[in-house]
Amino acid sequence: MNNFIRKRKKSLAPRLRYPLRKSISLVGLMGSGKTTIGVRLARRLHIKFMDSDQEIEAAAGHTVNEIFEKFGEEDFRKGERKVINRLITQDKKIVLGTGGGAFMDPKTRGRLKRQTIVIWLKVDVDLLVERTSKRDTRPLLKKGNPRKILTNLANERYPVYEEAHIVVQSGQGPHDKVVNDIIWKLNKYLAIEKKKYQKRQARQKARAATKSDNKNQIKNVGSNEKNDS
Repeated sequence: MNNFIRKRKKSLAPRLRYPLRKSISLVGLMGSGKTTIGVRLARRLHIKFMDSDQEIEAAAGHTVNEIFEKFGEEDFRKGERKVINRLITQDKKIVLGTGGGAFMDPKTRGRLKRQTIVIWLKVDVDLLVERTSKRDTRPLLKKGNPRKILTNLANERYPVYEEAHIVVQSGQGPHDKVVNDIIWKLNKYLAIEKKKYQKRQARQKARAATKSDNKNQIKNVGSNEKNDS
C-alpha cells in the first residue's frame, strides 16, 4: 500500500513537456534555497547541478570568505563573472546555483539572461534571517545586524531580480513543492518560447521564399530582354 502511495505521488509530480534548449540559473538572496532546490530540480530534469561559489573556490584555491577578506568583493565579482561565463557556455545543460550578488553585476546578468533561463527564488526577509542564522559562512552578514543587512539587500536587489524570466515563491513549504512550481512555470515559459521560435522560423522561411521569387523574377526579366534583342 505504501509503495502504491509513493508511486502515485511520484506520478502526480509535473514533468517537463518541452526540451531544454538552455541551461537554468537560479538567482536570489543568500538563504533562498538555490543549492537545496537546485539539486532537487536538476535530479528531476536529469541534468547536473553546479554551484558557482563552489566552482569559484575550486578555481581560486580559497573559500568565498577568504576571497572577500584577502582580496575584497570587487575581485570576487571578477572571478565570479569568469566562472559563471565558463559554466553557462559549455555544451551540456545544467542547473546553476549562483551567488546572491551575481545577478547584480550587469555583465553577468546580461549573459545569464541571454544564455540561460533565469529563475528567481523569492523569499520573505523573515525567513531569510531564520535560515542564514544557522550558518556562519555569509561574509556580507558579518558587517552588522543580519536582519538590517538582509532588508537592505532585499530593497536593493529585488527590483533587479525581477528581470528573471521566471519568479517562484520559496517559502516554508517542502522543497519538492517549490520544484513542482518551477516545473509548472517552466512548461508555461517554454510553451511561449516554442511559439516564438515557430513564428521566427515561419518569418525566415517567408523571407527566404520572397528572396527566391525576386531572384527568379530578375532572371526571367533578363531572359526576356535577351530574347527581345
